[in-house]
Amino acid sequence: MRERTTNRAEATVPLPEHPGRSYTAQESERDRAMRSEAAGHASGRPRVSREPLARADRLLVTLLAGLFVLVAAMLGAGALAFSTLSGQILGLQEQVGDLRTEMHEEIGGLRAEMHQEIGGLRAEMGKLSDRMTRIETLIETHLVPRSAPPAPGS
Repeated sequence: MRERTTNRAEATVPLPEHPGRSYTAQESERDRAMRSEAAGHASGRPRVSREPLARADRLLVTLLAGLFVLVAAMLGAGALAFSTLSGQILGLQEQVGDLRTEMHEEIGGLRAEMHQEIGGLRAEMGKLSDRMTRIETLIETHLVPRSAPPAPGS
């Protein structure tokens, strides 16, 4: 699964060109690193990759990173959809609440109007009852004695 990135024969470090020149502690680490990299380029050998992953591993890491980004995007879209839907549901609840309030106000108005009409009808019925009582009284006082047959013994 792992590919070889170097040849064993080319992996040896070449000796310095000037044998009298030494790399001692007198020189800084940065200068020494720069010289060793320049020596590798000057020797004409291909540059050795310091990447520890092989091509298949890099492909797998790339696929996993893409999958992670896709999952993160889907979770973000889901969160956005959830917040949008919850906002819409909240709006609907407010509308239903407003409709309930309006219905209660309308019903309250209709009840008041109905009570007023019932009160008016009761007053009218009271007047009719008084009239009927007067008519009955008139009938009994004026018409009943005349049309009644004479009492037997009178």
